Order: sequence, then structure tokens, then C-alpha cells
Amino acid sequence: MSSSIQELLRRGIEAARTGDRTLARDLLQQVVDQDEKNEKGWFWLASVVESEEERRVCLNNVLHINPNNEKARQALDAIEAKARKKANEEEVAPGITRSALTLIVGGGVLAIIVIVVAFAAIVISNNNAAAAMRAEDTRVASERTEFSQTATQGALIITQTFEAMATDTPVVTPTSDRATLPPTWTLIPTETPIPTAAPLAPVTGLTGNIAGYRGRDVLNNGYLSVGYYNMSQGGTFVPINNEYGRDVSFTPNGQRVVYARYDQLTFSSVLETVNANGTSVDAIDISSAAVPIINPLQPRYSDNGQLIAFVARSTGVTFQVFVYDQMNNEIRQITNDDSEYSYPDISPDGTRLVVVRDDVNSANPGADIVTIDISSGGQVPVTNDKGAFIETMPRWLDSNNVVYSVAPSTDPENYDLFYRPANGGGTPLPFTREPGAELYAVISRDGQHIAFASDRTGNWDIYIYTIATNSIAQLTQSPEPDYPTDWWQP
Repeated sequence: MSSSIQELLRRGIEAARTGDRTLARDLLQQVVDQDEKNEKGWFWLASVVESEEERRVCLNNVLHINPNNEKARQALDAIEAKARKKANEEEVAPGITRSALTLIVGGGVLAIIVIVVAFAAIVISNNNAAAAMRAEDTRVASERTEFSQTATQGALIITQTFEAMATDTPVVTPTSDRATLPPTWTLIPTETPIPTAAPLAPVTGLTGNIAGYRGRDVLNNGYLSVGYYNMSQGGTFVPINNEYGRDVSFTPNGQRVVYARYDQLTFSSVLETVNANGTSVDAIDISSAAVPIINPLQPRYSDNGQLIAFVARSTGVTFQVFVYDQMNNEIRQITNDDSEYSYPDISPDGTRLVVVRDDVNSANPGADIVTIDISSGGQVPVTNDKGAFIETMPRWLDSNNVVYSVAPSTDPENYDLFYRPANGGGTPLPFTREPGAELYAVISRDGQHIAFASDRTGNWDIYIYTIATNSIAQLTQSPEPDYPTDWWQP
């Protein structure tokens, strides 16, 4: 696969994960146009197309490329079952559904069989009528065959008619008149090749559990096995359950987590809370929100465990920020505009959020980091460089500073960890300037260490940065990806 196709696929998958279905469709369509045997491209395209027929075509292509792709088979079977159920509920005549017609036809055939059997019994008792009986049996069999062929042709015509009536839902593209902020970032980007680094020394002497997700991407959608890395056992990964998900976050006591679980039937996600040992699973009821919510992602507990911040689609096409208050069983919408929001994190005192805001629909688009007052919704910019740099995955370092990953737009794969005051003042300073990308930063509860994922060795592994000594150690070393998302310490 060429590097251009790989880049299109990566961008398309990222757009699909963050909910930008229009961009994802465009990028993934380019992938399959250039490489019609790209199994992953077709599978991801199936998750963002608009109609069931398009999804069916994509999944059939996946199975044509790889007949052993069980996830595509299951998804296609679910679509076919849904189509059969819908077809059975449709009227083929006024007041008569297809399922009712099937019962009527089946009853008629059964009645014919009963009559034939009775007639045959009478004829058998009269040897002189044997020839007539055989002639009658032949005639009935012929009529039955003709009826079956006619019914089959009629069903095909009806199915084709309903498929022809299916129409795609138009996508509304909102606009924004948000004023742009003057850039404050002064660092000059430089594009450098990313070398492959050697493994580092293992992590020692740290406590707690690092929540995360890891393993083989069997669903081809970025949802992996969820669990935690036990620091007292050298970072051994402990799965929480058999589900696939991402964005795992601990309660303050470390006994329970919230995560985004992938729903294979809806090609979407749900938020679930579960004990760290896999028991007592509860889905967060997003129907209690004042507006419709779909595809919730990136849940994050507050330090006191009362609030869960997350992003989801509501009445628009972009992801907005929501906060779920567990004590009051209430969901509040924090943002409501044309921007795209991602990776919310609640401040230690529970009053603010730090989040990525991407003004995708403005005249000057670009992703920057802002803080948001949970009570008022007021926003304060942390970075203002728009498209010059790509900021993502912010986390509170303490009450006054935030850590985030940033890459120059001229070298978009070379993310490094930076920090700066949450009020936007001062100069952004680096924690790491390492080969490869440093993403998914999480802060230890004592504030002394930062766990992050990096692909510096060619695989996504977890590393630990110690602030006091400015040193980095390696927690995982696996050919399968490992991503940290939270850190609980006793």
C-alpha cells in the first residue's frame, strides 16, 4: 500500500472516530478508489455511508476481499435481518402485510394438500379410477410449481421497488461567523524525518493502575480490549471484560471505570460504567438529556467522581461537550455551536473543562485548546495558532497548567508533549522532543509523572515521563498497540 493511501486511510479513520462523517466518507472513498482491494478502507467506509444499501455494498466488498472477516459478516447479517423484518411488515396490498400474505398463501397450500390427500384416499378405494388419480396428481403438481414461480417473481418485483424508493439523507453543512483570535504561538515548525528509537529502560517503583485499551484491531475501527496496566506487576495488562472500547477513565477510588463501548449493530458507541473486575455493568442513559444525543465518546471522570465529561453529536453535525452529573442523574450540554470539540478533561476543582475546539466551519479553520467554565459556558483560549499547529488531547497538569500534544502542520505526525498556563499566558514549553509521536498523555494523581503513548520504535507503546528528573522509561513493549487513558494511584 502506498504512503498516500496509508495517509488517506489514517485521516479517514480519525475523521470517522471523531464523528466527521462527511470528511471520513470523502477520504475513505479516495482510499477504495485508489485501492479497490483495501479491506480496512471498505470496512470503515461502511460505518460512515448514509444508506443501508451503500453499507451492504461496502460490507459485501469486504467479504469478497476476505471471506473470513467475521465482523463484516455479522454486520451484514444484521442488515439483512433488519431488511427482512422491514419487508415482512410492509403492505403488498391494502391492509395486507407480506407476513400476513405468507400465512394466507401457506394456509392455501395446506388446504390444497389436505384436499388432495382426501381425494387420493377415495380414489385408491376405487381401482377403476387409478388413472384419473394419477392425472389429477400431475395437474396439481404443475399448478403448484407455477404458483411458486409467480410468487417468487412477485416478491422480487416488490423488493426491487422498495429498494428503488430508498433515498439518502442530505447532509447539512453549517457555517460559523466566529471571530478569529490573534496567534500567540511563535515556535517555528521544522519538518524532520522520524527515526526509529531503541527501547528504553523499564519502569520501576511506581504504583497504581493505568487505564487504557490495547490489542489487535479485530473490528478494524480503533476499538480494542479495555482494561488497565497493573503497575505493581510490571505493567501487566488486565482486561476488564470481553467488550471492545476505548477512552477508559477511573473513579477516584479506582474500583470502577467508564468507557466508550462499540455497538456493532448500530456502528456507534455507548457509554458504560463497570467495576474494574468486570461486574455490575451499567449503561449511562443519554436519553435523559434535553436534546438527542448519539455516538458519545471520550468520557472522563472528575476528581471527585460526581461528573463525567464527554463529547457527542446532538442536533447538529459536529461533536459538542456534555457533562453527566451522576448524583442528580442529569446531562447538561456545555457547548452548542458549529465547532468540533474533542477530549474534554475536568479541572481538579470541578469547575472548568479543558478541551480541543476545532473551528471546522469558520473562514479560518483550525484546532486550538480552550478552557470552558462549566457553569457559564464561557471560554478562554489556551492556544490561538489555528492551522499553524495541531493541538490535541489536553489534560490538566494541576489547577493552573495543562499538558497537551502538538505537531506543526508541516510535520503532522511528529507530536510532542508541551505544557502551558491554562489562562493562555506565558510560552508553551516542551516536556518531550522525542522521535515519533507522543500522544494520550495522562497525569499520575501525585502530579509527578506523565504516562503517554509513542510510536518511536515503530509500535505504539506506553512510556512514563518523570517530571523531576526529566527522564523517560518504557512500560510496555508489544507488537500490538497500547494506549493509556487514565491513572489511578492509592
